[in-house]
Amino acid sequence: MVDDPALTGDAWTLASFTGAIHRGGVGLWAWSPERRLAQLDGLCRTFWGTAESIVGIDTLFAQVNPEDRDAMMLDWAASATEPRAYAFDFRIGAGADARWISARGVGGDEGRVGEWVQAIFLDITDRRRAEEAERLLTAELAHRVSNMFTVARALTAMVAREAKSAPSFAEDLSRRFGVLHEATTLATRRHGSDHGNVKLQQLAQRILSPYRQGANVTIDIEEAAAVGPDQVNDYAMILHELATNSAKYGALSGGGLLTVAGRVADRTLTFTWDEGAAAPTNVETEGTGFGSRLLKQTIERSLGGRFRRTIDADGLHFEMVVPTR
Repeated sequence: MVDDPALTGDAWTLASFTGAIHRGGVGLWAWSPERRLAQLDGLCRTFWGTAESIVGIDTLFAQVNPEDRDAMMLDWAASATEPRAYAFDFRIGAGADARWISARGVGGDEGRVGEWVQAIFLDITDRRRAEEAERLLTAELAHRVSNMFTVARALTAMVAREAKSAPSFAEDLSRRFGVLHEATTLATRRHGSDHGNVKLQQLAQRILSPYRQGANVTIDIEEAAAVGPDQVNDYAMILHELATNSAKYGALSGGGLLTVAGRVADRTLTFTWDEGAAAPTNVETEGTGFGSRLLKQTIERSLGGRFRRTIDADGLHFEMVVPTR
């Protein structure tokens, strides 16, 4: 004999079904257009941040995000008379802690029980935040791709002007694009945990890693020195230019001492690059070559900062001061 499959007892009660509905983020409520009162169940009271089960409609309206309030009030008023299914979304509160709610029901007489219009509130906060994150990510990706093409065009033109031959042009350009790839990869990996920001210490370690064998390198950049995703390529190119020059003429050419430091104070980053080995005499303090133009363009125009580079008997000293965000 087959047992009766129908739900009975505790499995078939208003309380059990209400619990299931609440676990799905659905709150039950009703409102009176004539008396402008709302009756809220327990979950709806949580949504609105009230302990009262009967609340004035105008009191609820006051908590709706100002950007959503006018449209929500029109939709809400229409739900009292228009005999159709409706769904409209709005936020309770403002800022990052705002709760997204979808009001759903059937308007007109079909949704009424006596003077009360019955409906539901559905908490859609997680979905809305996910959609917003996806939109931001898509916009950021488009922005990064656009920036990357801009950087690539400018870099190609600058390298081409300085190239002595096609092989040297290809080698230099390939190396610099490799640096951009490293920076972009690092920024992408950091996106989920730190809003796309990259620690400058981490970026410096990555860029300098091919040069550290045979040189005494100290990297001491404080945690507060973080680079936004739209500036990672700029800082990567600065580090690469300094490292390339040092590998040719300075501390990183073998046996030298390099100290890289970064400090943040008063919304300003001070970055220093000090080489202990004496620099050769054929390196200009204020160069006019490709590297100097690249540093000037990147630091002054792109980052809005300033820099100073000096060469003396003690070595090369570079200091960059850039506003932070």
